[in-house]
Amino acid sequence: GDPQFNPEKVDHLFKIASDYQKEIDQKVEASLPKFSRPYWWNANSLMQVQMEPTRNGFGRAIEELGKDKKVVALGADITASIRMDKFYASHPERKNRFFEIGIAEANMTLVASGLAKEGKIPFIGSYGVFVTGRNWDQLRTTVCYNNYNVKIADAHAGISVGEDGATHQALEDISNLYYLPNMHLAIPCDAIETEKATQAIASIHGPAVVRYAREATPLVTTSDTPYQFGLANVIRYRSEKKNFMEAFQTKLSPDYTSEREDLALIACGPMVAEAMRAAYILKEEYNLESRILNIHTLKPIDKKAILKAAEDTNLIISIEEHQVGGFGNIIAGVIAQNKKYSTPLLMDMIGVEDRFGESGEPWELTKVFGLTAEHIAQRAKELYDKKSR
Repeated sequence: GDPQFNPEKVDHLFKIASDYQKEIDQKVEASLPKFSRPYWWNANSLMQVQMEPTRNGFGRAIEELGKDKKVVALGADITASIRMDKFYASHPERKNRFFEIGIAEANMTLVASGLAKEGKIPFIGSYGVFVTGRNWDQLRTTVCYNNYNVKIADAHAGISVGEDGATHQALEDISNLYYLPNMHLAIPCDAIETEKATQAIASIHGPAVVRYAREATPLVTTSDTPYQFGLANVIRYRSEKKNFMEAFQTKLSPDYTSEREDLALIACGPMVAEAMRAAYILKEEYNLESRILNIHTLKPIDKKAILKAAEDTNLIISIEEHQVGGFGNIIAGVIAQNKKYSTPLLMDMIGVEDRFGESGEPWELTKVFGLTAEHIAQRAKELYDKKSR
């Protein structure tokens, strides 16, 4: 071996890296807002939650959808990572019916468009930055302009890719996709809802995206949780329980009657779980009641649920794992166009503040970018105090 890299030199380099990581860990933890007790995931015996990568939900759905001979799946070299390989493994007899293409999202999209034109239901998938970013022109001009029935797996969205860093972290895709005519956009909150959302977009006609994360995300829904594409879910914190999910009640937005909450947290994707934990903190620390809206379908969006939250609470915070305003400005636009301003409205937006992603552990990055429940609760309390004044 190279004498310059003997075991002692290697150990020294590892120690430098380890010491630096410890220093970063201390800075990150110091930046987290503090409360009377810790509320971090599974930090206590109460409010325990299970974690599962949301991509697993997509894998289960695409495997099930494969029973329909019209469904085909096109992957861009990372099928196992985004869980599209579940389709391939369960339908080996259909090897001539699907394609595995190298890193060429534009070509994949054109092939899918041709399949859709011939009556198939093609799913394409890759890292969100590639399949919705460098591929945006093909989605716009070939898929959406022709209203082709192509389904897009916008995988590894947000900062959940972690160590892969800025080039692989899709933080602009919500805006890019929402404003495409004919597009449908689902942003499920956990693995179970991802499975439901994938099934839902397969059953509607026209271009559709399911945006999902990569790493472990808290399971905050069950198979029995109500889900209807196009309708928001209203979530309310009730009281501390042994299991996190049991502490909350969820209803479809048309079935919910106002409880005169103090504020509304409007979230999508993995930020729904953080909004739920923020509602827990706000109640236990300040006795504030929060209405949580899970906007799992961003297009078509549930305007009635958003407007009702604004009218009932007069205090809205949008929360997104995305460049701030991509989701938040859509919410603001719904309110501004529809609210009768007989009462004032305070609104804040939480998201990535006009910067690129970074390399790091996903949970570490959630803290670095200020996307945790602790950050949400702190901002909500500040806004509530302003409203009270």
